Amino acid sequence: MPGSMTETPAIAAEVFRQLSSGHEGYETASYVAVPGSGVARWLLPTGRPEIGSLLASWSPYRLRSRVAWTAVRAASKIGGLARTPGTAELRVECPRAADWAALGWRAREAPVPAIQLGTPGPRRKAVVHLVERATGKCRAVVKVPLTEQAKIAVLWEAEVLEALAAEEFERAPQVLYADPASGVATQTFVEGRSGSRKLRTETWRLLRSLMLHGETASLSSHAQRLSLELADSAEALGIAHVIDRLSDDSPLPACWRHGDFAPWNIKRQSDGRCSLVDWEDARRNALPLQDAFHFLHVQDFLFGAKPTLHAQGICPEADSMGISARQCHKLEGAYLVDALVNSTRTENHERQRFVSATLGLWRRYDA
Repeated sequence: MPGSMTETPAIAAEVFRQLSSGHEGYETASYVAVPGSGVARWLLPTGRPEIGSLLASWSPYRLRSRVAWTAVRAASKIGGLARTPGTAELRVECPRAADWAALGWRAREAPVPAIQLGTPGPRRKAVVHLVERATGKCRAVVKVPLTEQAKIAVLWEAEVLEALAAEEFERAPQVLYADPASGVATQTFVEGRSGSRKLRTETWRLLRSLMLHGETASLSSHAQRLSLELADSAEALGIAHVIDRLSDDSPLPACWRHGDFAPWNIKRQSDGRCSLVDWEDARRNALPLQDAFHFLHVQDFLFGAKPTLHAQGICPEADSMGISARQCHKLEGAYLVDALVNSTRTENHERQRFVSATLGLWRRYDA
């Protein structure tokens, strides 16, 4: 096994251990660890053509990654995954049908699990896709936390999805199971292709669906909350003056903030509608346009663009929501402050530097 993936058998064992509900007996299965950026990113079952539809729904954005993923799909189809360069084969003990039923699986026959491993870090988790053997369709996903912070995030997402369901929001998964003790949670699988990298009409339609009609928020309230939360650290981060500039008591439309509104978390259905997955950073009663700014700024960072301000491009849509150009500019400042604070807390130093440079542009524009 390649040195960069030596921890993979232990991770696989931990994932399947958490999926077991204590029933006796296991099924031994063969899996292949598929790498990405030097670490295992997928654990795919061998000899299981049923997962072809699931693999086809995953579409990386970088050209090199797309080419590599096409090779993985082809190898899986002909049973040659283990012979693909860079992969590693391992044997795992899978739960049986009774364990899957306890996790919210509703079919009589046990599913075929295909596992996506998150990026290593304090919130790493495994997303176990449960594929129905008879149809080849993915019917559910089980999120298995691999750290304590991931456990908190997975359980919070389950709470958010329950709240969204209570508000009859239909563009999100539904919770099938959640265990507060382990942090394991199951939700319905949302079919569809990954979203476009551009803010298209359907993307704005999805953003508008997050608005809370009749409810308002204000920049001043957000600035006051930031001041209380950050206290002396605002000066250390050099954003105290920026927070002061955000003061504006004018009522703004409140909304749900997804928190990681990005193309890869958007699913485009065949009827043209879009849905959202991965709600672990969501919160209610948030400022408007924060997800729109995240959509643009996070791609600037990840795909090698220079720090850029985006308020001017968003202004036409903001105006249709009753948000002035000046407020739109301040809302971009609010997003950048939040992004700087979050990247500092998570010790994502590369993104911290990038956001800080972008915030520097905002300061000069606002001077």
